[in-house]
Amino acid sequence: MKKTLHDIEKGKLRKEEFLNFIFDFTNQAVVKIKEDQGPSLKKIPNKNTYENLGSCPNCKHPVIEGEKGFGCSNWKNGCKFVIWKNDKYLASMKKKPTKTMVKSLLKNGVVLVNGLTSKKGKKFDANLRYEKNSENDYYSWKMEFDK
Repeated sequence: MKKTLHDIEKGKLRKEEFLNFIFDFTNQAVVKIKEDQGPSLKKIPNKNTYENLGSCPNCKHPVIEGEKGFGCSNWKNGCKFVIWKNDKYLASMKKKPTKTMVKSLLKNGVVLVNGLTSKKGKKFDANLRYEKNSENDYYSWKMEFDK
């Protein structure tokens, strides 16, 4: 680029030739980008079409899946119901919440989770509830075992 500008200054290259070169280069780059359809150019799904996973136990609005969790669609109005995808309690037992698990939990108030792992590495199954804390608006997991 520096050499080209120097050539224009010395009269070895006309300004119009340089501008035509830049124009052609830009057009070719745009065509190439359109052909490649890199991830940044792919269409993003319509974010207005969320699947209703069930009713929020707090305010009865639909619970939907977001990027980081399964939460109440009424969060803008202050509802704090959310099950984080990176939930530390479940992660401590080598599990992550799934859409199926959340649907069952919202429908029945309890969900059977198979294949949890204890601190000693043993596999076990347990019923989990997600209950509102009495001292604040947040929720915590409660574990139950079949008798």
